[in-house]
Amino acid sequence: MCQVKEVRNNGIDVTSSDVSIVLATHNGVRWLPDLLGSLARQTLAPARLSILDDASTDGTWELVRDAAIPGGQTVAGRQESNVGAVRTFERLLSMVGTEYFALCDQDDVWLPDKLEKSLSLLESSGADLVYTDLRVVHEDLSQLAPSMWRLSNILPVTGRAVVPLILKNSVTGCTVVGRTSMLRKALPFPPGIPMHDWWLGLVAACGNGVAPLPEATVLYRQHGGNEVGAARFGYRGLRSRLDRGGTMLGTYLRDRLDARLALIDGLQERGLMSRQSFLTWFYRRTPLVRFLLNLVYLFYTATHARVLGFRNLVVDWFLTCLPLGSSRKGVTA
Repeated sequence: MCQVKEVRNNGIDVTSSDVSIVLATHNGVRWLPDLLGSLARQTLAPARLSILDDASTDGTWELVRDAAIPGGQTVAGRQESNVGAVRTFERLLSMVGTEYFALCDQDDVWLPDKLEKSLSLLESSGADLVYTDLRVVHEDLSQLAPSMWRLSNILPVTGRAVVPLILKNSVTGCTVVGRTSMLRKALPFPPGIPMHDWWLGLVAACGNGVAPLPEATVLYRQHGGNEVGAARFGYRGLRSRLDRGGTMLGTYLRDRLDARLALIDGLQERGLMSRQSFLTWFYRRTPLVRFLLNLVYLFYTATHARVLGFRNLVVDWFLTCLPLGSSRKGVTA
């Protein structure tokens, strides 16, 4: 069970748990005061805040090296060259020494009971990882959407939902709280994975499972520089992603397949998923073969990932079987 101790936070009695918050920063000096203030107001205080700055040039390092949280230990380090969010979080997670970990992004704001509710669900569910909904907000924290899950048509999955999580990542990193024990299987991250949260969700789904908390615990700030950001479900959301990345549809579809194959390959190499996976075989086919076998793919996903719902499955079917975007890892049929 979660170990707790009494501390004082701004004069209010709170409890502290055996959890490390891991925070990756890069040129976030504008947003960090709001985030750090929200961490200090948690009703369940962390034992440790670990910060790793990814070669910021805007004063972020000067801010975080002096950061502190009430009742817990704060440790900050800096990388001399920029390696990106995935590798920075990988390094942070490799240094976690507490029973639990929580992922944290520099531009968000945590609601006061975020950590307490997430750890409570983690304990009661027995899952390896808990994730939650988010409230989508503007730069000034005014509300854009009360639920990112509704905005992006994210249907939360529970338990050992490996195939549904391959088809659509429900796990938003800045909401994640997990058991450090699962990191033995997750680290080091496999090459080519698209994001650390997607990989961690899949590793958890191959273990004791994932558990969703269907309420917003984070204010998810949108400011144009988000690593991923909140996208509206459907054509408008896809068009926004393509425009933001300056990407052609064929390139997007190819990258989409490569990302899934990198995740599946990582699971298979660690013995967490069968090497006889239909998805591996199908994603490596040429665009023409995928198009010709599109009904087979639709039947497979409908029977193995029904929890995602009709709209998600149809969109995935269309984007996967559209005769464009041959994977770099593909083979000739």
